[in-house]
Amino acid sequence: MRERLSVPDAGAVARSLIAVLVVAVAGLYLLGATGAMAATGAAAIAGATALQDSPHGRVPLVIGVSLVGGAAVFLGAATVGHWAIFTVVVTIWCFWAGMAWAAGSNSGLIAAAATVLIVVARPEAGGWLPAAAAAGLAVLGGLAQAALIGWWPRRRWRAQRAALAAAYESLAHDAHGLTRDSERRVAREPLQALRATFLPADGRSLRRPLAYRAWYGLPERIAVTLSAVSDTRRGDAGGPDDDLTGLLTAAGDALAATAWPTRANARLVRAALERVDAAVDDVDDAARGVAQRLAAQLHDAATLRFGEAVPRPGGASEVRQNSWSDFVARTVSQVRQQLRNGSPVLRHAVRLALATGCGVAIARVAEVAHGLWIPLAVVMALRPETAHTYTRCLGRVAGMVLGVVLATTVTVVLGPSGPVGAALGVAVLGLAYVVSTRGYVAASASLAAAIVFLLDIPGGTGIVAMGDRVLATLIGGVLAVLAHVVLPDRASVRLRLRAGELLKAEIDYAAAVIRASVHDVDRPDELLAASWDRAFRARAAFEEAAATGLMDDTALRRWLSSYRAGLNAVTASCAALEANLPARRSAPTTAALVSAVDELVEALRGDPQTPGSAWTLNVDALNGASARVRGELARFDDASTRVLLVEIDTVAERLVEVASAIPG
Repeated sequence: MRERLSVPDAGAVARSLIAVLVVAVAGLYLLGATGAMAATGAAAIAGATALQDSPHGRVPLVIGVSLVGGAAVFLGAATVGHWAIFTVVVTIWCFWAGMAWAAGSNSGLIAAAATVLIVVARPEAGGWLPAAAAAGLAVLGGLAQAALIGWWPRRRWRAQRAALAAAYESLAHDAHGLTRDSERRVAREPLQALRATFLPADGRSLRRPLAYRAWYGLPERIAVTLSAVSDTRRGDAGGPDDDLTGLLTAAGDALAATAWPTRANARLVRAALERVDAAVDDVDDAARGVAQRLAAQLHDAATLRFGEAVPRPGGASEVRQNSWSDFVARTVSQVRQQLRNGSPVLRHAVRLALATGCGVAIARVAEVAHGLWIPLAVVMALRPETAHTYTRCLGRVAGMVLGVVLATTVTVVLGPSGPVGAALGVAVLGLAYVVSTRGYVAASASLAAAIVFLLDIPGGTGIVAMGDRVLATLIGGVLAVLAHVVLPDRASVRLRLRAGELLKAEIDYAAAVIRASVHDVDRPDELLAASWDRAFRARAAFEEAAATGLMDDTALRRWLSSYRAGLNAVTASCAALEANLPARRSAPTTAALVSAVDELVEALRGDPQTPGSAWTLNVDALNGASARVRGELARFDDASTRVLLVEIDTVAERLVEVASAIPG
């Protein structure tokens, strides 16, 4: 089956936007225009969170985001009437919002969006009672999104759940069948259908977290291991009562219960896994390795389905219960790790806090018309990025200016207000979903336009407002750029991060080429070209960071030379693999080889890079996966397979050398 890219689920986005509109209209009639704007923003943030693909439970996450949004609305509305207190509150909030990037990009973006709810607070919304009412409606709007995504999930998620159940039921049926017929082959169709449901529509599978990719990768590896256990059993001529037969029976029971993650099945899985572990202890040394691999994979599958584990490639799972308290504890731990000198996340938090606080103070002291756009521009423009910082910062500001001009023109000419203005703002939020993958300029423009429509719900906006808003946005953009100039990231930290990004990009390119050697993917030339383009841009950013005043360090120059040589060798091997693709696709391929290559690719990719640390390679997982690929390739003797074997060995060896040498 050819792998295909799924289409976006427009229905889920439409349902989320309808819920936002309902909250906006309710807020308009219950609390007025200011309360409606706050509640609408909180509901929109919760809705965007609910629609994100995440290996963690979505409903608890959306509930938590709703509470954060309510807190932001309350703090903003309660303190906006006292500009000095408001400035302090905004500054402190922005610092911790900046630190949220330590937990990942999604957490950082959610925190930035919640910050918008504070900075857009208007003085007429001041007072404890109106603040509490607005915060309550904001929380209710977020909870409505949580209920909506829980009762009516996205179509793709429903398809994924059904495909997961079908895949595990098929594996259970095959495991039981192998105990009776050792010549039986594990069915591949349910596994192929499962992978197809998880492939993203935007082609970003390289950037998915390891826990997300394990949903479809782990059943495929279990299928191969079941076949290996059966082959070992057949080779040993074991009878129906031998130890491997008991292992397959227990594995089938565990897989059958894993298919449907209910409380009753959780008990059944626990009992079946105990039998699996006991069966592994009883097998002889010749079969011990494959039996242990099957047991580890079954534990991974159970914890992934019942406990939201984070599996590691080629090893045992790291069990993490999916409770909100555990999620918060992990986030707090990640934030604490970044509270150190030289941390790029800490520097971003300080930049964001100081620039936004200054923006609020300037707007209030200088009485800038539509001054809220000053801190708003800072929040929307600043990110903890060290490559292309000024270009992207200015691009976001330019997008905001474009959105402000277009939206203000519409409000001046057409004069939408009340429910009509709210509906227009929600419609533009829908446009933001559409253009979110088109680049940061388009996303900034659409978000700024939506904010304009929501701010103008009371009506009466004049043409003068356009100039005032543009001026305030430009002032905020200047503050954002100055924050980077005054407090830049250290050159050594920037070089380390760029080295990690380049390593990650080169590995993604290598993984794409290796995977295309055994999979029949759609548009391979386009996918490989896109991977190479990302690697090329990452190399340009790395070379720029390497040329910023650190070249007087002899040890650093030697490391740069060896680093470039290692990556050049990886690129040359990938080029050889690309040239070998036509011959390789016509060569024989087994399910075991495909699974081994997929495991190697997962070991190469790892998790996406976080803003707070350089990306690193899991060397142990890579070495283990490479050994398994070599073992499977040794079964073939054609020229294309020999090329694949040699180049994979070269790629793995050089990547380990390069990754181990990145300065800490």
